[in-house]
Amino acid sequence: MKRVFLMILDSFGIGSSIDSHKFNDYGSDTFGHIAEKCFLGQANKERDGCLKIPNLIKLGIIQAYKSATGKYPLGFHETCNKSKIIASYGFASEISSGKDTTSGHWEIAGVPVLDEWYYFKKFNDAFPSILIDKIIKHFKLPGILGNCHASGTEIITELGEEHIATGKPILYTSSDSVFQVACHENIFGLSKLYKLCKKIRNLLDENQFKIARVIARPFIGNNKSNFKRTKNRVDLSIQPPSITVMEKLIIEKQGEVIGIGKISDIYAGIGISKSIKSFGLEELCNITINEMKSAKNNTIVFTNFVDFDSVWGHRRDVSGYAKGLEFFDYKLADMINLVKGQDLFIITADHGCDPTWIGTDHTRENVPILIYSPDKKINFLGHRKTFSDIGQTIAKYFSLSEMQYGKCML
Repeated sequence: MKRVFLMILDSFGIGSSIDSHKFNDYGSDTFGHIAEKCFLGQANKERDGCLKIPNLIKLGIIQAYKSATGKYPLGFHETCNKSKIIASYGFASEISSGKDTTSGHWEIAGVPVLDEWYYFKKFNDAFPSILIDKIIKHFKLPGILGNCHASGTEIITELGEEHIATGKPILYTSSDSVFQVACHENIFGLSKLYKLCKKIRNLLDENQFKIARVIARPFIGNNKSNFKRTKNRVDLSIQPPSITVMEKLIIEKQGEVIGIGKISDIYAGIGISKSIKSFGLEELCNITINEMKSAKNNTIVFTNFVDFDSVWGHRRDVSGYAKGLEFFDYKLADMINLVKGQDLFIITADHGCDPTWIGTDHTRENVPILIYSPDKKINFLGHRKTFSDIGQTIAKYFSLSEMQYGKCML
């Protein structure tokens, strides 16, 4: 029986990539800086001391980090006995033009984004008037709020009360290729918000704006002191430009791809047999474990653990990120025990989001590749020149036709 369990720790970078200076990210290091803050006792909110991740260590994360950066993370050099590592390990750099979620995930699936996304670069009046006018006219809106670069939590605090009073949706963007819409879940309504976002997606495509995602950001609360985003977020992505390894598995082997979390949204539903929408680290872990238990032959269980990015990375919460890693590591023991025979259990990431870095954006970093399979010899995977080596490896493993990008690591 052949199964792949592909786990994306969203934003878990392990040191600046060789081209990080082009993104003003030279020196960023998500894992290294979190480990450093824990070692120095500066990440003790609801946790304490050095970072405790024994299962990730067993899979080779410390050696992967050392191979990517040339050093051990603080607090770990005495704990990483190579003889106790059970998985193959290495690191990968990204060839896609962006450092966003879509680019990283598509490249992992064997479809790197080599052309530039379109970005809304102006910090104020960010969106072209042609788009705003059409959005207002189509939905007969009283107007819009925001129209700027903003943090998603800060902008609902700033404009949420005015949104409730006027019925005007909050539109904003970031340094990523995204168009985000925040509306009150109950007062504006989820259905209306989703319809608005779908129309914006269509308008962007019709006007040839290559925007990676339109994101619906519902929130609840009655004033700025208690506004809170809900789990009913929806990402409307552009479709991948060519066939992914997941789609190949479904077409060539009649296999199954189970997308957990926001996986289906990221790939616009393409190459996903079953989508399980879920947010929250504990829930995502539990669903993943359940799907691993029942996975059949020729199946990929594909999970994105979004909290590392959206809850802790972007919000620059080092303690929260560290606590999340420790909880994931605790659940990781159950996942490892479910990996049998020829199964491939892969842990990687899609980009960095260093919570100690300047600003609140993603960071251009290398990502770890940890591959555990009881029946396969442990290897040092070295430096992989593209995330697409993961997709090519999965294609080879399932005896699929070759992907256009990447080299097999098996």
